[in-house]
Amino acid sequence: MSSVHTKRVITAAIAIAVVLLVLLKGGHGGVAILAGLTVAAGLLEYYSLFLPEASVLTKTAGLMFGLALAGCFYSGHMVAGLGILAAATLVFAVLALVRFGSQAHAADFFSRQITGFVYVPFFLGHVILIRNWQHGTMWVLFLLAVVFSGDTAAYYTGKMLGRHKLCPSISPGKTVEGAIGGLVGSLLAGFLFKIYALSELSWLLCGALAMLLGVIGQVGDLVESMLKRSVKIKDSGALLPGHGGVLDRIDGLLFAAPVLYYFKTFLL
Repeated sequence: MSSVHTKRVITAAIAIAVVLLVLLKGGHGGVAILAGLTVAAGLLEYYSLFLPEASVLTKTAGLMFGLALAGCFYSGHMVAGLGILAAATLVFAVLALVRFGSQAHAADFFSRQITGFVYVPFFLGHVILIRNWQHGTMWVLFLLAVVFSGDTAAYYTGKMLGRHKLCPSISPGKTVEGAIGGLVGSLLAGFLFKIYALSELSWLLCGALAMLLGVIGQVGDLVESMLKRSVKIKDSGALLPGHGGVLDRIDGLLFAAPVLYYFKTFLL
């Protein structure tokens, strides 16, 4: 086993232990705190990647608005959350006007600020909303298990069986065989939760939901790879040895969390 792979396994084991401890013993507040820390780390990585020229004031404003939005998800004050979204948009627009004289450059700066705000705190905040549900802890565990099992299965299946490139222009290491293996991993994780924790779901619905989350998780992974390739950077950071940065680890989760929330809210 290579040193990089050893680091990957150790980091994953520690992360799983911490997340399980917070979910099972930390209560709603513990989940919100962990989500807030993840939002802060993810936003800092995003700014480092896509807004390296941003001032300390701009980054601080983004962090404050992001954490405030996470707080609204925690408290359930969604109208206040919409207000924060509107206020953040206005502030980002003013900062873009003040910072840049070129209209084209300012527009690019403004759009990247908005994209980061939606991509990290808004998408990730849905994990807090899911935790608010009845049996919310089990639903969060279901989400994490389906997304991360798919990610792990895709990684190892691709390593062992990968022959056909999935999206070589975006992520040369990803293969069709790995993607299929990832979906199988997501499906198996979903069925295990159906048996032991979410018996109210039918087999058909559980399988469909697990497959949907698996596909969306892989789309999220590819989107982050596309964003990193646009700035010619391999990893979003180095906070998680063997994995890269926080965004490298939660890219699939960022897309899958809103899908699960709205799927269950409107269709179940």
